Amino acid sequence: MEIIFREMPHSYDEVVMGHKLWFPESIESDVISATANVNGFTPLNAIARRYNWNNAMISSASQQCNSRYEIAVISELKPTLLLVPSTQGDGDTGFLVKDLVNAANAVNADVLNFTHFGFIQNRLPKNEITTILDYFMDPSVKSSIRVIVWDIDFRFKKEMIDIWKLKRSKF
Repeated sequence: MEIIFREMPHSYDEVVMGHKLWFPESIESDVISATANVNGFTPLNAIARRYNWNNAMISSASQQCNSRYEIAVISELKPTLLLVPSTQGDGDTGFLVKDLVNAANAVNADVLNFTHFGFIQNRLPKNEITTILDYFMDPSVKSSIRVIVWDIDFRFKKEMIDIWKLKRSKF
């Protein structure tokens, strides 16, 4: 899997209010993975507005995803949406990243837009990111995913580059 980090800019108002208002499309992505959080002006709601998705469907799927603590696949949407339960930075990321890749394989994902770190409110969850990168970079992992477009909040670009350099030097 090739990983391309995409720096996500935010307007001054988005940063000050803590509201994600818009989502720039990754035109090459056939699948989007997003955190199942629809409470307020969240990245998932910004994505849903961008693609004009049904709010009731997204809300219901998010609720089920979080209550079951497993990936939800919504293949009726274009691009296909993979919802990931909200972990608040403390969840079982190892289980979830494996479940995400399995779900991506089930829909034969080619280019995955990984949006989970494109708008960060407090701190960069380094442990989660490290676990995810370890799995994505593991050569024994078999996946239909050819490219991951990994969104990263512009305010954490340097920290993400440091994590990436450390991970890459180990592989």
